[in-house]
Amino acid sequence: MPVYDYRCNSCGREVSLFYKTYKDYDAATPACPHCGSSDLERMITNVALQTGSRNYTGMTSGDMLSVLEGGNHHEVNELFRQSGQDAASTVQQAEVIKDAKDSAANSSKPATSSE
Repeated sequence: MPVYDYRCNSCGREVSLFYKTYKDYDAATPACPHCGSSDLERMITNVALQTGSRNYTGMTSGDMLSVLEGGNHHEVNELFRQSGQDAASTVQQAEVIKDAKDSAANSSKPATSSE
């Protein structure tokens, strides 16, 4: 549903007008709902773009861990949805992977002595 934001040049208010289709917008003569003026200036505000979806099913476990650690709840929810797993199971797997990575990183560090 297209939404257009305007500023009324008569009363100075900002308004958002909704249209069912782009065809309805093209045919409309917008008017301020507050003062009735048709002297409106269209404003460019937030723009939403649809991007291609990411395929989470082909990811390595490390890639999945990066998504989980990234904290973007939209990506995490999509990961859960595509993998067909419940959140608790996926989080548990991520913790096992993280623990293994941490353990490997700690064992590769040279030992230091404190004399």
